[in-house]
Amino acid sequence: MATATFVSQERVQDLVPRIDYSEALTVTATPDDAVLACRTAVEHGFRAVVSFPCYLEILVRELSGTGVLAQLPIGFPSGAVTSATKRAEAEEGLRIGATDFDMAMNFGALKAGEYSRVSDDIKDVAGIVRAAGKPLKVIIEVGVLTDEEIVTASKIAEDCGATHVKTCTGFNPGRATMRAIALIRNTVGERIGIKASGGVASLEDAVAFMDAGASVVAARLPVVQHLEAALSAP
Repeated sequence: MATATFVSQERVQDLVPRIDYSEALTVTATPDDAVLACRTAVEHGFRAVVSFPCYLEILVRELSGTGVLAQLPIGFPSGAVTSATKRAEAEEGLRIGATDFDMAMNFGALKAGEYSRVSDDIKDVAGIVRAAGKPLKVIIEVGVLTDEEIVTASKIAEDCGATHVKTCTGFNPGRATMRAIALIRNTVGERIGIKASGGVASLEDAVAFMDAGASVVAARLPVVQHLEAALSAP
């Protein structure tokens, strides 16, 4: 049951078109879950829906003509697949009809200081996705990085063609924090966007991340339930 919230309807309406709905991005999600996620997103006017690649065709079918983006995760959630695999995922996603892409950076290579390897990995995918005119968010996984590494990862993502830096996969240690959002924003300025993802547990969380500088916010069902309660309040 959704709980009461103090977030105003106006703030909720600001948030709605920034939401990437990830309710069907779970290891137990079924085809029916993917369909339901799409229909919920269309009903509310969310920015995008994401699920694992096996359900991309469902997302493309359900979201066609709605204005809601069909989002594909690449190298997700480890970031440790080969660059060739990431390229293939991007190419296949475009063939199927994906309109939005979230790519997991090679986190281990970043931790090892192998910055050229990290850069080349991102550039390979960015060259494919950006040539098609689609957004590319690069996940840096702030929960496993130091502050210095967050800054370095953000710079690399921007330099290599990302349209957004994304905080977390939501599958690995750590969560989005206000500090991480501030570090990313101070690094990339207003030149590219930021996606707050991982641990967005309430409507208040989502609005706070938006106010802190996130241009996109990942959300699952509890946030949507709170959103619906806020919008239906007298």
